[in-house]
Amino acid sequence: MSKFLSLAVMCSLAFPAMALAQDDVVAEEVEVEVVEVETVETTAKPAKPAIEDVASPKVAADDMEAEYAGEAGDEASPFLDGLSWQLMASAFYNFNGYRVSGDYNDLVPDPVARATYPYTNYMGFGLNFAGGDVMYTGEKFALRLDLRWGTAASALTPLAPVKQAYASYLPHEKISLDFGFFDTIYGAEVVDEWENANYTRGALYFLRQPFNHLGVRMGTEMTDIAGFTLMLTNGSVFGGTPIDDNQVPAVGWQFGFSPDGQKSVRRRGLREGYREVGVFFGGNHAPNGLNENRDWNSFFDIVLSLNFDWFTLLFNGDYFVDGNDVDFDGNRATMFQYGHSLALIFDIHDHWGIGLRGEHLSGNKQYRDFGGPVNPDLSFGFLWTGTLTLRYKPVEYLVLSLEGRFEGAGEDIYFSRSSPVFTDPVTMEEVIQPNKKFYGALILGVTAHIGN
Repeated sequence: MSKFLSLAVMCSLAFPAMALAQDDVVAEEVEVEVVEVETVETTAKPAKPAIEDVASPKVAADDMEAEYAGEAGDEASPFLDGLSWQLMASAFYNFNGYRVSGDYNDLVPDPVARATYPYTNYMGFGLNFAGGDVMYTGEKFALRLDLRWGTAASALTPLAPVKQAYASYLPHEKISLDFGFFDTIYGAEVVDEWENANYTRGALYFLRQPFNHLGVRMGTEMTDIAGFTLMLTNGSVFGGTPIDDNQVPAVGWQFGFSPDGQKSVRRRGLREGYREVGVFFGGNHAPNGLNENRDWNSFFDIVLSLNFDWFTLLFNGDYFVDGNDVDFDGNRATMFQYGHSLALIFDIHDHWGIGLRGEHLSGNKQYRDFGGPVNPDLSFGFLWTGTLTLRYKPVEYLVLSLEGRFEGAGEDIYFSRSSPVFTDPVTMEEVIQPNKKFYGALILGVTAHIGN
């Protein structure tokens, strides 16, 4: 940008030096008058808050830019302009005086194989995730591959180490078509822990929401403040892949509204004086495989986000309906399950942040009585969780978390040092039985991530 230095001096230009922390202003010397221009030192970029990027609900447009980055300069590579990447690793130490070795709890069937939540599902040291993401966006197409290894990779995706792998067609700047295996669009929490209020994911995330989908997804920006996503995928309402023998089609959808028109805030982080309101409502519908696939289940998800410069509120509600369930006496009954989560995030300093989360999960009588008098432990009746996380970010790409997590349930679903052990008469293996209704843990998490 040119500036007039004086009436007798021609304009001088200020060229920013790429990838440097300071900008040098070049001064020109003329015969009539010499004007000295002081070197302008740009203030060093302040460290971002500990909770740098608040996780807003997920939509297809979050995964890519709708258009090609633009014409590259003489020194730049057009290929590199469209390439984005990230490397990350997350480790923890989990302490709980009540725990024994084994699964985290016995929450069958909500749903089956989700019993080992959260990611930090055992005592001691652990490496829940290590991996990276790479994506290339061209003028009309995009490719993405996310990989995760670690102790929690198999709990996150049935195709571990593949977390996401899809190709995209971009026919219009406001439309994207994704083909392959992609993250779910539902919920307020995401996999990368530093983009959430807490280090561990909530019970709502694990027990009431799908993780990923295999199929086709279309994302469209209807107006400046409204978007719509439509999916046709394999599996039930909780997702599915060819390897888990669940390939019935599911239809998913989501409407998103952002009245302030600030849709990419999660990628940019919070700013002074900034405010955003977001409302996201969607559902997923599929047959459950019973009665020749005539019995349909429905899942509904709603998220409300209020983001300010120092404070964020996230509300998430999930509801599951099976109108063709059967009670213990063999009669037709409707099963209804629900869960709610409220998270509060405070950026109290450039390097410090606090995250609070409370949850409650339950259902109707048919759900609470699942299993009948023979297997009453197949339902936890109700479940509540409370989590407090203190975040410290000493440098830009390193996040330290100290977290206390507490839970309670209507049934004995947690293990302890005094849990009874019996021998299975079929397998002749020793089986530990849960005998606690309360769980508490102290977790120290360390996460490093870097990318463009």
